[in-house]
Amino acid sequence: MERKSKVIQAAVNTACDQLQGDNKNVTVNAVIGITGGSFSTVGDMVKLWREEQAAHSAPLLQMPDSVTTAMHKAAFDVWAAASTLAGESVERIQHEAGEAITKAKAELSEYAGEVSRLERELEQANIKAVELQKNVDEAQEKAVKITAENAGYVAKLQEKDHQLISLKADYAKLQGELVEIAKAATKPAAKRTAKTPPKKVAE
Repeated sequence: MERKSKVIQAAVNTACDQLQGDNKNVTVNAVIGITGGSFSTVGDMVKLWREEQAAHSAPLLQMPDSVTTAMHKAAFDVWAAASTLAGESVERIQHEAGEAITKAKAELSEYAGEVSRLERELEQANIKAVELQKNVDEAQEKAVKITAENAGYVAKLQEKDHQLISLKADYAKLQGELVEIAKAATKPAAKRTAKTPPKKVAE
């Protein structure tokens, strides 16, 4: 057997509103016919719905003049107190703002002096930087000139080295020739051998 879902207050309220909208009597049995549930459970929910309906439909009581007057006086007193506090707050804020402005002006003056000093230092630094760059350029020009001169000296030195090598070769050749000449000069003369005439044959 399928178990029925539990009835909730919202479903009972909807059923009561439906019956009331259809101009039908809102009874516990009529609501149970729509939502299901037990008489005791649905009965309590219908009772709660009726109490809420009665609370909503109850006429509002007219406020007495004394209460209205008291409320107006209280509102006036509150407004007067708020205005006084607002005025005091405005004066205090204006005073604090004036002091803050004076302090800010003094700090601004100090900052302006510091900025001027830094600008002067920056100008001096720029002048020194220009002079330093000029010195660097001159040093670079001298370095280029010295490098070119060194290259010329190296070329001349290499040429001298080639000449020296050539002179050494000539010297070695000349020395060899002198040795040969010396050897030839010290060599003994070849002895001449006497030739004996042939013997005559006897006649």
